Amino acid sequence: MKNFKKVLALLLCAGMAASALAGCGEKNNDTSGAAGGKDGEAVKLIWFTEQMDDIQHERWMKYVVTPFNEANPGYEVEISATADYEQVLKVQMAAKNGPDICNMGGPTITSEYVKGDKVLDLTDYVTESGLDKVIFQWALDSCKVDGKIYSIPNSYEALMLWYNVDMFEENGWEPPTTYEELETLCNAIQDKGLIPIAFGTSDFKAINEQFVSVAFADYAGRDNVVKALNGEMKWTDPVFKSSIDCLNTMWQNGWINDKKSHAISDEDSNALFYSQQAPMRMTGTWQLGTYANQIQDFEYSAVPFPSLRDGVPPTLPLGAGGVVAINANTKYPDVCWKFIQSMFDNKELHAQSVAEGAQTLPMDIPEELYPESMNPVDKEIIGMLEETQKDLSAAGHVMWTYWPAETRQYMMDNIEKIYLGELTSDEYLEKTQEIFEKELADGKVPAVS
Repeated sequence: MKNFKKVLALLLCAGMAASALAGCGEKNNDTSGAAGGKDGEAVKLIWFTEQMDDIQHERWMKYVVTPFNEANPGYEVEISATADYEQVLKVQMAAKNGPDICNMGGPTITSEYVKGDKVLDLTDYVTESGLDKVIFQWALDSCKVDGKIYSIPNSYEALMLWYNVDMFEENGWEPPTTYEELETLCNAIQDKGLIPIAFGTSDFKAINEQFVSVAFADYAGRDNVVKALNGEMKWTDPVFKSSIDCLNTMWQNGWINDKKSHAISDEDSNALFYSQQAPMRMTGTWQLGTYANQIQDFEYSAVPFPSLRDGVPPTLPLGAGGVVAINANTKYPDVCWKFIQSMFDNKELHAQSVAEGAQTLPMDIPEELYPESMNPVDKEIIGMLEETQKDLSAAGHVMWTYWPAETRQYMMDNIEKIYLGELTSDEYLEKTQEIFEKELADGKVPAVS
Protein backbone atom coordinates (compact mmCIF):
# COMPACT_ATOMS: atom_id res chain seq x y z
CA MET A 1 0.00 0.00 0.00
CA LYS A 2 1.76 1.26 0.93
CA ASN A 3 3.28 2.67 -0.64
CA PHE A 4 3.28 4.46 2.39
CA LYS A 5 6.84 3.29 1.49
CA LYS A 6 9.02 6.32 1.06
CA VAL A 7 11.76 6.55 -1.51
CA LEU A 8 13.49 9.42 -3.28
CA ALA A 9 11.51 11.07 -6.06
CA LEU A 10 12.48 10.22 -9.62
CA LEU A 11 9.86 12.16 -11.52
CA LEU A 12 8.18 15.38 -10.49
CA CYS A 13 4.44 15.89 -10.62
CA ALA A 14 4.75 18.79 -13.09
CA GLY A 15 3.62 17.70 -16.51
CA MET A 16 2.62 14.27 -15.26
CA ALA A 17 -1.10 14.99 -15.14
CA ALA A 18 -1.23 15.92 -18.81
CA SER A 19 0.68 12.85 -19.96
CA ALA A 20 -1.49 10.59 -17.83
CA LEU A 21 -4.55 11.55 -19.88
CA ALA A 22 -3.13 10.33 -23.17
CA GLY A 23 -4.68 6.87 -23.20
CA CYS A 24 -8.30 7.68 -22.38
CA GLY A 25 -11.19 7.75 -24.82
CA GLU A 26 -13.04 5.31 -27.07
CA LYS A 27 -12.16 1.63 -26.75
CA ASN A 28 -9.75 0.03 -29.23
CA ASN A 29 -8.90 -3.55 -28.39
CA ASP A 30 -6.51 -4.33 -31.26
CA THR A 31 -3.48 -6.04 -29.69
CA SER A 32 -1.62 -6.99 -32.85
CA GLY A 33 1.94 -5.84 -33.31
CA ALA A 34 0.86 -3.88 -36.37
CA ALA A 35 -1.48 -1.77 -34.31
CA GLY A 36 -0.42 1.66 -33.22
CA GLY A 37 -0.96 5.33 -33.67
CA LYS A 38 -1.03 7.46 -36.79
CA ASP A 39 1.79 7.07 -39.31
CA GLY A 40 2.91 3.86 -37.62
CA GLU A 41 3.81 5.53 -34.34
CA ALA A 42 3.56 3.36 -31.25
CA VAL A 43 0.60 4.11 -29.02
CA LYS A 44 1.71 5.26 -25.57
CA LEU A 45 0.07 3.65 -22.55
CA ILE A 46 0.61 5.49 -19.28
CA TRP A 47 1.42 3.40 -16.23
CA PHE A 48 0.95 5.63 -13.20
CA THR A 49 2.69 4.65 -9.99
CA GLU A 50 4.28 5.85 -6.78
CA GLN A 51 7.53 7.78 -6.73
CA MET A 52 10.70 5.77 -7.20
CA ASP A 53 14.42 6.34 -7.24
CA ASP A 54 16.75 5.78 -10.19
CA ILE A 55 17.52 2.19 -9.18
CA GLN A 56 13.86 1.25 -8.93
CA HIS A 57 13.04 2.91 -12.24
CA GLU A 58 15.89 1.14 -13.97
CA ARG A 59 14.74 -2.20 -12.52
CA TRP A 60 11.13 -1.76 -13.66
CA MET A 61 12.30 -0.77 -17.14
CA LYS A 62 14.76 -3.67 -17.41
CA TYR A 63 12.52 -6.47 -16.17
CA VAL A 64 8.97 -5.35 -16.99
CA VAL A 65 8.49 -2.36 -19.28
CA THR A 66 11.22 -2.84 -21.89
CA PRO A 67 10.51 -6.58 -22.44
CA PHE A 68 6.83 -5.78 -22.97
CA ASN A 69 7.51 -2.88 -25.33
CA GLU A 70 9.93 -4.97 -27.40
CA ALA A 71 7.38 -7.78 -27.67
CA ASN A 72 4.58 -5.36 -28.64
CA PRO A 73 6.03 -2.86 -31.16
CA GLY A 74 2.69 -1.17 -31.78
CA TYR A 75 2.52 -0.02 -28.15
CA GLU A 76 4.83 1.67 -25.68
CA VAL A 77 4.21 1.59 -21.95
CA GLU A 78 5.54 4.70 -20.25
CA ILE A 79 6.04 5.06 -16.49
CA SER A 80 4.62 8.17 -14.86
CA ALA A 81 5.48 8.51 -11.17
CA THR A 82 4.93 11.08 -8.46
CA ALA A 83 5.15 11.30 -4.68
CA ASP A 84 1.48 12.22 -4.23
CA TYR A 85 0.26 9.68 -6.74
CA GLU A 86 -2.84 8.50 -4.87
CA GLN A 87 -4.24 12.02 -4.50
CA VAL A 88 -3.43 12.92 -8.10
CA LEU A 89 -5.03 9.70 -9.31
CA LYS A 90 -8.18 10.39 -7.30
CA VAL A 91 -8.59 13.80 -8.95
CA GLN A 92 -7.99 12.49 -12.46
CA MET A 93 -10.27 9.48 -12.12
CA ALA A 94 -13.06 11.63 -10.71
CA ALA A 95 -12.90 13.60 -13.95
CA LYS A 96 -13.06 10.32 -15.94
CA ASN A 97 -9.54 10.85 -17.20
CA GLY A 98 -6.28 9.53 -15.80
CA PRO A 99 -3.70 6.92 -16.84
CA ASP A 100 -4.37 3.68 -18.66
CA ILE A 101 -2.84 1.49 -15.96
CA CYS A 102 -2.63 2.56 -12.35
CA ASN A 103 -0.88 1.25 -9.27
CA MET A 104 -2.66 1.65 -5.95
CA GLY A 105 -1.41 1.22 -2.39
CA GLY A 106 -3.59 -1.83 -1.74
CA PRO A 107 -6.90 -3.56 -2.46
CA THR A 108 -8.74 -1.39 0.05
CA ILE A 109 -8.06 1.66 -2.12
CA THR A 110 -9.39 0.02 -5.29
CA SER A 111 -12.85 -0.39 -3.76
CA GLU A 112 -13.24 3.40 -3.79
CA TYR A 113 -12.98 3.38 -7.58
CA VAL A 114 -15.17 0.33 -8.12
CA LYS A 115 -18.29 2.05 -6.82
CA GLY A 116 -17.91 4.81 -9.40
CA ASP A 117 -17.19 2.43 -12.29
CA LYS A 118 -13.75 3.98 -12.67
CA VAL A 119 -11.78 0.73 -12.96
CA LEU A 120 -12.42 -2.34 -15.10
CA ASP A 121 -13.78 -5.65 -13.91
CA LEU A 122 -10.83 -7.99 -14.58
CA THR A 123 -12.56 -11.25 -13.62
CA ASP A 124 -12.84 -12.64 -17.16
CA TYR A 125 -9.27 -11.60 -18.01
CA VAL A 126 -7.99 -13.43 -14.93
CA THR A 127 -9.86 -16.67 -15.52
CA GLU A 128 -9.31 -16.79 -19.29
CA SER A 129 -5.56 -16.18 -18.88
CA GLY A 130 -5.24 -18.75 -16.10
CA LEU A 131 -3.76 -16.24 -13.64
CA ASP A 132 -6.28 -17.43 -11.07
CA LYS A 133 -4.19 -20.63 -10.95
CA VAL A 134 -0.90 -18.70 -10.66
CA ILE A 135 -1.54 -15.94 -8.11
CA PHE A 136 -1.82 -17.00 -4.46
CA GLN A 137 -5.54 -17.44 -3.76
CA TRP A 138 -5.59 -15.28 -0.60
CA ALA A 139 -3.90 -12.43 -2.48
CA LEU A 140 -6.32 -12.62 -5.40
CA ASP A 141 -9.31 -12.91 -3.05
CA SER A 142 -8.26 -9.69 -1.31
CA CYS A 143 -8.73 -7.89 -4.64
CA LYS A 144 -12.37 -8.90 -4.99
CA VAL A 145 -15.27 -6.50 -4.56
CA ASP A 146 -18.73 -8.09 -4.56
CA GLY A 147 -17.12 -11.31 -5.78
CA LYS A 148 -15.43 -9.74 -8.81
CA ILE A 149 -11.74 -8.97 -9.36
CA TYR A 150 -10.93 -5.32 -10.05
CA SER A 151 -7.20 -5.26 -9.42
CA ILE A 152 -4.20 -7.57 -9.44
CA PRO A 153 -1.70 -7.74 -6.55
CA ASN A 154 1.70 -6.64 -7.85
CA SER A 155 3.64 -7.79 -4.79
CA TYR A 156 3.13 -9.31 -1.39
CA GLU A 157 4.86 -8.29 1.81
CA ALA A 158 4.93 -8.56 5.58
CA LEU A 159 5.74 -6.38 8.57
CA MET A 160 8.80 -7.57 10.47
CA LEU A 161 11.15 -6.59 13.28
CA TRP A 162 14.56 -6.01 11.72
CA TYR A 163 17.61 -6.09 13.93
CA ASN A 164 21.35 -5.45 13.91
CA VAL A 165 22.87 -8.93 14.21
CA ASP A 166 26.33 -7.61 15.17
CA MET A 167 25.00 -5.45 18.03
CA PHE A 168 22.86 -8.31 19.29
CA GLU A 169 25.82 -10.70 19.33
CA GLU A 170 28.12 -8.16 20.99
CA ASN A 171 25.64 -7.57 23.79
CA GLY A 172 24.34 -11.11 24.17
CA TRP A 173 20.83 -10.09 23.08
CA GLU A 174 18.36 -12.43 21.40
CA PRO A 175 15.43 -11.51 19.11
CA PRO A 176 12.36 -11.38 21.39
CA THR A 177 9.46 -13.79 21.02
CA THR A 178 7.29 -12.60 23.96
CA TYR A 179 6.28 -9.27 25.44
CA GLU A 180 8.39 -9.97 28.52
CA GLU A 181 11.45 -10.63 26.37
CA LEU A 182 10.74 -7.46 24.38
CA GLU A 183 10.49 -5.45 27.59
CA THR A 184 13.79 -6.79 28.94
CA LEU A 185 15.53 -6.17 25.61
CA CYS A 186 14.20 -2.63 25.16
CA ASN A 187 15.20 -1.70 28.71
CA ALA A 188 18.71 -3.04 28.11
CA ILE A 189 18.98 -1.06 24.88
CA GLN A 190 17.81 2.12 26.61
CA ASP A 191 20.38 1.57 29.37
CA LYS A 192 23.03 1.96 26.68
CA GLY A 193 21.56 5.29 25.58
CA LEU A 194 20.14 3.86 22.36
CA ILE A 195 16.67 3.88 20.79
CA PRO A 196 15.17 0.37 20.87
CA ILE A 197 13.00 0.48 17.73
CA ALA A 198 13.43 3.02 14.93
CA PHE A 199 10.11 4.16 13.49
CA GLY A 200 9.00 7.45 11.93
CA THR A 201 5.82 8.88 10.44
CA SER A 202 6.24 12.66 10.22
CA ASP A 203 6.41 12.75 6.43
CA PHE A 204 3.76 10.11 5.76
CA LYS A 205 1.10 9.53 8.41
CA ALA A 206 -0.14 6.38 6.70
CA ILE A 207 2.90 4.58 8.14
CA ASN A 208 1.05 4.62 11.47
CA GLU A 209 -1.08 1.73 10.22
CA GLN A 210 1.96 -0.53 10.35
CA PHE A 211 2.21 -0.60 14.15
CA VAL A 212 -1.58 -0.77 14.52
CA SER A 213 -1.53 -3.85 12.24
CA VAL A 214 1.21 -5.37 14.40
CA ALA A 215 -0.65 -4.65 17.66
CA PHE A 216 -3.83 -6.32 16.41
CA ALA A 217 -1.94 -9.31 14.97
CA ASP A 218 0.24 -9.97 18.01
CA TYR A 219 -2.15 -9.00 20.80
CA ALA A 220 -5.74 -9.52 19.60
CA GLY A 221 -4.66 -12.41 17.39
CA ARG A 222 -5.51 -13.52 13.88
CA ASP A 223 -8.89 -15.14 14.64
CA ASN A 224 -10.28 -12.08 16.44
CA VAL A 225 -9.16 -9.75 13.65
CA VAL A 226 -10.88 -11.95 11.05
CA LYS A 227 -14.08 -11.90 13.14
CA ALA A 228 -13.98 -8.11 13.42
CA LEU A 229 -13.40 -7.65 9.69
CA ASN A 230 -16.30 -10.00 8.99
CA GLY A 231 -18.58 -8.08 11.37
CA GLU A 232 -18.76 -10.91 13.91
CA MET A 233 -16.99 -8.85 16.59
CA LYS A 234 -16.88 -5.14 17.25
CA TRP A 235 -13.72 -3.08 17.27
CA THR A 236 -14.83 -1.88 20.70
CA ASP A 237 -14.33 -5.39 22.12
CA PRO A 238 -11.95 -5.41 25.13
CA VAL A 239 -9.33 -7.42 23.22
CA PHE A 240 -8.92 -4.63 20.66
CA LYS A 241 -8.90 -1.94 23.35
CA SER A 242 -6.14 -3.87 25.12
CA SER A 243 -4.25 -4.13 21.81
CA ILE A 244 -4.28 -0.36 21.39
CA ASP A 245 -3.43 0.16 25.07
CA CYS A 246 -0.47 -2.21 24.70
CA LEU A 247 0.76 -0.28 21.66
CA ASN A 248 0.38 2.98 23.57
CA THR A 249 2.35 1.55 26.51
CA MET A 250 5.20 0.58 24.19
CA TRP A 251 5.21 4.10 22.78
CA GLN A 252 5.02 5.78 26.22
CA ASN A 253 7.92 3.60 27.39
CA GLY A 254 10.04 5.11 24.65
CA TRP A 255 10.56 1.79 22.89
CA ILE A 256 9.14 3.20 19.66
CA ASN A 257 11.61 5.85 18.60
CA ASP A 258 11.96 7.41 22.05
CA LYS A 259 8.39 8.82 21.91
CA LYS A 260 9.35 10.86 18.84
CA SER A 261 7.93 8.70 16.04
CA HIS A 262 5.48 11.46 15.09
CA ALA A 263 8.40 13.89 14.69
CA ILE A 264 10.75 11.55 12.79
CA SER A 265 10.43 10.76 9.08
CA ASP A 266 10.49 7.28 7.66
CA GLU A 267 13.86 7.93 6.03
CA ASP A 268 15.23 9.38 9.28
CA SER A 269 14.20 6.22 11.11
CA ASN A 270 16.06 4.20 8.49
CA ALA A 271 19.06 6.44 9.10
CA LEU A 272 18.90 5.69 12.83
CA PHE A 273 19.06 1.98 11.99
CA TYR A 274 21.89 2.47 9.47
CA SER A 275 23.95 4.51 11.96
CA GLN A 276 23.40 1.91 14.71
CA GLN A 277 21.67 4.41 17.01
CA ALA A 278 18.72 2.02 16.99
CA PRO A 279 19.45 -1.75 17.06
CA MET A 280 15.94 -2.56 15.76
CA ARG A 281 13.62 -1.25 13.07
CA MET A 282 9.94 -2.10 12.57
CA THR A 283 9.09 -1.97 8.88
CA GLY A 284 8.14 -4.14 5.92
CA THR A 285 9.81 -6.54 3.55
CA TRP A 286 9.73 -3.83 0.85
CA GLN A 287 13.00 -2.69 2.49
CA LEU A 288 14.91 -5.75 1.25
CA GLY A 289 16.51 -4.12 -1.76
CA THR A 290 17.07 -0.83 0.05
CA TYR A 291 18.81 -2.45 3.01
CA ALA A 292 20.95 -4.64 0.77
CA ASN A 293 22.20 -1.49 -0.97
CA GLN A 294 22.50 0.78 2.07
CA ILE A 295 23.76 -1.40 4.93
CA GLN A 296 27.45 -2.23 4.61
CA ASP A 297 28.77 -1.83 8.17
CA PHE A 298 26.91 -4.63 9.94
CA GLU A 299 24.93 -7.81 9.46
CA TYR A 300 21.16 -7.57 9.75
CA SER A 301 18.18 -9.89 9.74
CA ALA A 302 14.45 -9.86 10.52
CA VAL A 303 11.96 -11.84 12.59
CA PRO A 304 8.22 -11.63 13.27
CA PHE A 305 7.30 -9.05 15.91
CA PRO A 306 7.01 -10.84 19.27
CA SER A 307 3.79 -12.04 20.84
CA LEU A 308 2.21 -9.30 22.92
CA ARG A 309 -0.15 -11.55 24.88
CA ASP A 310 -0.03 -15.07 26.29
CA GLY A 311 -1.71 -17.51 23.97
CA VAL A 312 -1.07 -15.43 20.82
CA PRO A 313 1.99 -16.63 18.87
CA PRO A 314 4.36 -14.23 17.09
CA THR A 315 2.41 -13.43 13.95
CA LEU A 316 3.56 -12.04 10.62
CA PRO A 317 1.11 -9.40 9.32
CA LEU A 318 0.86 -10.24 5.63
CA GLY A 319 -0.82 -8.64 2.66
CA ALA A 320 -0.67 -7.45 -0.90
CA GLY A 321 2.04 -4.82 -1.19
CA GLY A 322 0.09 -2.96 -3.81
CA VAL A 323 -2.23 -3.59 -6.71
CA VAL A 324 -2.50 -2.64 -10.35
CA ALA A 325 -5.81 -1.78 -12.03
CA ILE A 326 -7.01 -0.66 -15.45
CA ASN A 327 -8.78 2.64 -16.01
CA ALA A 328 -12.32 2.04 -17.27
CA ASN A 329 -11.78 4.87 -19.76
CA THR A 330 -8.65 3.55 -21.45
CA LYS A 331 -8.76 3.11 -25.21
CA TYR A 332 -6.81 -0.13 -24.97
CA PRO A 333 -8.09 -2.40 -22.19
CA ASP A 334 -6.83 -5.62 -23.81
CA VAL A 335 -3.32 -4.24 -24.24
CA CYS A 336 -3.32 -2.97 -20.67
CA TRP A 337 -4.26 -6.46 -19.48
CA LYS A 338 -1.56 -7.98 -21.66
CA PHE A 339 0.96 -5.74 -19.90
CA ILE A 340 -0.25 -6.75 -16.44
CA GLN A 341 -0.20 -10.43 -17.38
CA SER A 342 3.35 -10.10 -18.70
CA MET A 343 4.57 -9.42 -15.15
CA PHE A 344 3.66 -13.01 -14.23
CA ASP A 345 4.71 -14.76 -17.44
CA ASN A 346 8.46 -15.12 -16.95
CA LYS A 347 9.37 -16.47 -13.50
CA GLU A 348 13.09 -16.56 -14.25
CA LEU A 349 13.10 -12.89 -15.23
CA HIS A 350 11.11 -12.04 -12.12
CA ALA A 351 13.50 -14.00 -9.90
CA GLN A 352 16.36 -11.94 -11.32
CA SER A 353 14.54 -8.71 -10.48
CA VAL A 354 13.83 -9.90 -6.93
CA ALA A 355 17.52 -10.71 -6.52
CA GLU A 356 18.21 -7.08 -7.40
CA GLY A 357 15.76 -5.78 -4.80
CA ALA A 358 12.30 -5.90 -6.39
CA GLN A 359 9.37 -7.10 -4.32
CA THR A 360 8.23 -10.60 -5.11
CA LEU A 361 4.96 -11.21 -6.92
CA PRO A 362 2.37 -13.37 -5.11
CA MET A 363 3.19 -16.56 -6.98
CA ASP A 364 5.47 -19.55 -6.49
CA ILE A 365 9.06 -18.88 -7.51
CA PRO A 366 11.27 -22.01 -7.52
CA GLU A 367 14.30 -21.37 -5.32
CA GLU A 368 16.67 -22.54 -8.04
CA LEU A 369 15.64 -19.59 -10.23
CA TYR A 370 17.23 -17.11 -7.85
CA PRO A 371 20.85 -16.37 -8.84
CA GLU A 372 23.71 -17.41 -6.58
CA SER A 373 24.66 -13.75 -6.24
CA MET A 374 21.43 -12.98 -4.40
CA ASN A 375 21.82 -11.54 -0.90
CA PRO A 376 21.44 -14.55 1.46
CA VAL A 377 19.45 -12.48 3.99
CA ASP A 378 16.99 -11.50 1.27
CA LYS A 379 16.61 -15.13 0.25
CA GLU A 380 16.05 -16.18 3.87
CA ILE A 381 13.37 -13.54 4.48
CA ILE A 382 11.60 -14.28 1.19
CA GLY A 383 11.61 -17.93 2.23
CA MET A 384 9.93 -16.93 5.50
CA LEU A 385 7.28 -15.06 3.51
CA GLU A 386 6.66 -18.07 1.29
CA GLU A 387 6.27 -20.42 4.25
CA THR A 388 3.89 -18.04 6.01
CA GLN A 389 1.59 -17.66 3.02
CA LYS A 390 1.39 -21.45 2.71
CA ASP A 391 0.03 -21.68 6.27
CA LEU A 392 -2.09 -18.61 6.92
CA SER A 393 -2.61 -19.60 10.55
CA ALA A 394 0.75 -17.89 11.15
CA ALA A 395 -0.23 -14.78 9.17
CA GLY A 396 -1.76 -11.59 10.44
CA HIS A 397 -3.45 -8.86 8.41
CA VAL A 398 -2.11 -5.52 7.21
CA MET A 399 -4.52 -2.60 7.14
CA TRP A 400 -3.80 -1.51 3.56
CA THR A 401 -5.01 -4.86 2.27
CA TYR A 402 -7.93 -5.75 4.53
CA TRP A 403 -9.39 -2.61 6.16
CA PRO A 404 -12.00 -0.60 4.23
CA ALA A 405 -10.76 2.79 3.11
CA GLU A 406 -12.49 5.20 5.52
CA THR A 407 -11.92 3.02 8.57
CA ARG A 408 -8.27 2.65 7.64
CA GLN A 409 -7.90 6.39 7.09
CA TYR A 410 -9.41 7.25 10.46
CA MET A 411 -7.28 4.74 12.35
CA MET A 412 -3.96 5.74 10.86
CA ASP A 413 -4.74 9.47 11.11
CA ASN A 414 -5.72 9.35 14.77
CA ILE A 415 -3.55 6.77 16.55
CA GLU A 416 -0.99 9.49 17.36
CA LYS A 417 -3.68 11.37 19.27
CA ILE A 418 -3.73 8.46 21.71
CA TYR A 419 0.05 8.65 22.12
CA LEU A 420 -0.18 12.39 22.76
CA GLY A 421 -3.08 12.13 25.21
CA GLU A 422 -5.59 13.86 22.95
CA LEU A 423 -7.83 10.80 22.54
CA THR A 424 -8.61 7.72 24.61
CA SER A 425 -8.50 4.21 23.19
CA ASP A 426 -12.24 3.91 23.93
CA GLU A 427 -13.04 7.04 21.91
CA TYR A 428 -10.74 5.90 19.11
CA LEU A 429 -12.36 2.47 18.78
CA GLU A 430 -15.92 3.75 19.15
CA LYS A 431 -15.39 6.03 16.16
CA THR A 432 -13.64 3.21 14.31
CA GLN A 433 -16.64 0.95 14.85
CA GLU A 434 -19.07 3.64 13.72
CA ILE A 435 -17.21 4.15 10.42
CA PHE A 436 -16.63 0.44 9.90
CA GLU A 437 -20.30 -0.51 10.34
CA LYS A 438 -21.29 1.79 7.50
CA GLU A 439 -18.58 0.50 5.19
CA LEU A 440 -19.46 -3.10 6.04
CA ALA A 441 -23.11 -2.42 5.20
CA ASP A 442 -22.04 -0.79 1.92
CA GLY A 443 -19.97 -3.83 0.91
CA LYS A 444 -16.65 -2.01 1.08
CA VAL A 445 -14.75 -4.47 3.26
CA PRO A 446 -12.27 -6.57 1.20
CA ALA A 447 -12.48 -10.36 1.33
CA VAL A 448 -10.56 -11.70 4.32
CA SER A 449 -8.48 -14.89 4.31
